[in-house]
Amino acid sequence: MLERRDVLGGATLTAPVWPGYRVSVASYVCSLLDPQIVADLDLPAHGYDAYRKDPSSFTPLADGRSLLLGGDDASNAREIAAFDPRDVAGFAAFEREASALGAALFATFDDPEPSFARFDDATRATLDGSVAAFVERHVRTPVLAATLATDGLIGTGAGVRDPGTAYVMAHHWAGRALGVQGAWGFVRGGMGAVATAIASAARAAGAELRSDAEVARIHVVDGRARRLELTSGETIHAHAILVNADPSRLFSRLLDPADVPPGVLERVRGWRTNGTSMKINLALGELPNFLARPGTNEQPHHRATIHVAPSIDFLAAAYDDARTLGVSREPMLECFMQTPTDPSLAPPGKHILSIFAQYFPYERSDRAWEPADRDAFADRIVAQLAAYAPNLPGAIEARQVLAPPDIEAQIGITGGHIFHGELLPGQIYEQRFGVRTGVSGVYLCGSGTHPGGCVSGFPGRRAARALLDDLVSSNR
Repeated sequence: MLERRDVLGGATLTAPVWPGYRVSVASYVCSLLDPQIVADLDLPAHGYDAYRKDPSSFTPLADGRSLLLGGDDASNAREIAAFDPRDVAGFAAFEREASALGAALFATFDDPEPSFARFDDATRATLDGSVAAFVERHVRTPVLAATLATDGLIGTGAGVRDPGTAYVMAHHWAGRALGVQGAWGFVRGGMGAVATAIASAARAAGAELRSDAEVARIHVVDGRARRLELTSGETIHAHAILVNADPSRLFSRLLDPADVPPGVLERVRGWRTNGTSMKINLALGELPNFLARPGTNEQPHHRATIHVAPSIDFLAAAYDDARTLGVSREPMLECFMQTPTDPSLAPPGKHILSIFAQYFPYERSDRAWEPADRDAFADRIVAQLAAYAPNLPGAIEARQVLAPPDIEAQIGITGGHIFHGELLPGQIYEQRFGVRTGVSGVYLCGSGTHPGGCVSGFPGRRAARALLDDLVSSNR
């Protein structure tokens, strides 16, 4: 296994960004990692320990109210009824339908030949629709609707009323890593512990793993990929090569264009990889003191996903801004703090606040990114959060800002797109890139193939099975 950087894990990385801190730099929550992979590799024996995030979401409002949702039905009912008692039943109906859709998707994630036609007409129509339409069929309270709709937008270059965002929502409900359909949680030690556990299991099985080993070119000889050339000049011979890079990087940079099958490069040029998410990690001297639920002492809402998303209209405006002005003036924010449940990640009394902010596209409609933009937008986002937690600016002791160009440069993902390309109509199921690339001996095992992103393990297993099947067939 050859890793470009000096540490294994790619986007699934925990790093000592500041002294005494261990930060989940890119990916930071867990849900879709297949329980069968966890069992097959016995990852708990190698240090993997995931636990559910509960409460699940906290959305403060400017008027001092807030919405806190979690795994307790009675508590959820009280929270929702404070806004509109009619939405208690609507929320339950939403959860049933979203969970059923997630389960239906999960059942297809391991398919050797994925096909969207596997679903019936009604299901396809729902998944092809917008997340706003899906949510608004069930609930009417603006803050509740927006909280539920964010799952259809994270990492996605589309608006809340755009087609296909219902599929993105269902994808985020497909996970079973925490033993509950659609539940999300943390991995003790940060998301890098996933990569560390898999690496340990691989070494135990006899694999050799190397860091600081960037691949410059895959060489095809006599119609089959035969060797890898590293940027150091070293050559490694191989019978088969599994590539975890995104499709654009594989076909446009790692392979000679002459070796790429006809039509593939044209398809790559049309592949939508315009990442829209800015990731900000903050080192805090104290917990945020929210006006809606005061106090810097640890409270349930500090353990939840913290949303700045007061309404569907707010979400729509954030996307419209990016489309017309280049970036969002008031972005949708999704924030996490793992340190209240895993204090080992920060010095005593300190915390890490991670923020996903949308929309800040890699390719902007106004102009290209400039170095000063990162700090200017981070300042804007901190000020936006400070309207709900006024102590936040003074609590920040350090920060890390990753715009999509930084995600591309540091993690190696084209366009900074966290899913290796949009999970929207035209780029899902059979319209995603196949694990068999059309180049003999080269297999795609990253999120650019079915079922896409979110640290699931399915693309890698599907690629491994395809390779094993091809080896059996070639030996017959």
